[in-house]
Amino acid sequence: MDFELKVGNSRLTAWFQQYKTPANGTCEGELLSRIEPVAVPEEFFANLDISDQFRVLEWHLDIADAIATDYPIRVSINLHNSLVADKADRVWFLEHVASCSTPVTFEFTETHPLPPVGEANRLLRDIRERGHRSALDDFGTGLNRSSLLTHYDFDVIKIDRSLHVGVEADPARSRSLKLVFDIIELLGKAHVVEGVETDAAHEALLEIGFSTFQGFLFHRPEPVAEYLATSSRRGIA
Repeated sequence: MDFELKVGNSRLTAWFQQYKTPANGTCEGELLSRIEPVAVPEEFFANLDISDQFRVLEWHLDIADAIATDYPIRVSINLHNSLVADKADRVWFLEHVASCSTPVTFEFTETHPLPPVGEANRLLRDIRERGHRSALDDFGTGLNRSSLLTHYDFDVIKIDRSLHVGVEADPARSRSLKLVFDIIELLGKAHVVEGVETDAAHEALLEIGFSTFQGFLFHRPEPVAEYLATSSRRGIA
């Protein structure tokens, strides 16, 4: 499997960041792309034409399939929402989704508008019917506000670090996060709390009820090839 992809004048390298999850026998984490020469990921993908965006998606799906062949790892793939802005592109996207044999979680970002509610929910339902999941990325920042939580039928809500930073010392923030947690539970959605970096924050979030986390406290991103080479020492393989 090739963990690098040349796109224009840039080279993408596949990295992986493992989540901290309740013990269930399956590892979960996010597939990331490091971009060389150095670029801001969102700006890089926003400036790609649609054909190159689909090349990157195909590459990510191939990596997800390759990982799942030998390891019990469920991969999340970050998408720029412009990839599904047009009806024709949504059809093309679903064809790619259907070709992926391993379950994947597709994360929709906060920097580009989603299609209208009816069209978006039809897409999210189609993703689910093909055996995959959808996630609202970076909830609480950019365009990903409360209306997307209640109106769009995502399977997973990823909570941005800006909502919980300092929660261990801020009772008001803790109470507001408890409301967010209760809404997520009421809607029957899964969650990932992003950007957890300290034991104190982790303990405070556990007390609220959260159970799945992403952050440097648990695992720093590393190249996929290196991650897989050492996975047996983590008890994954």
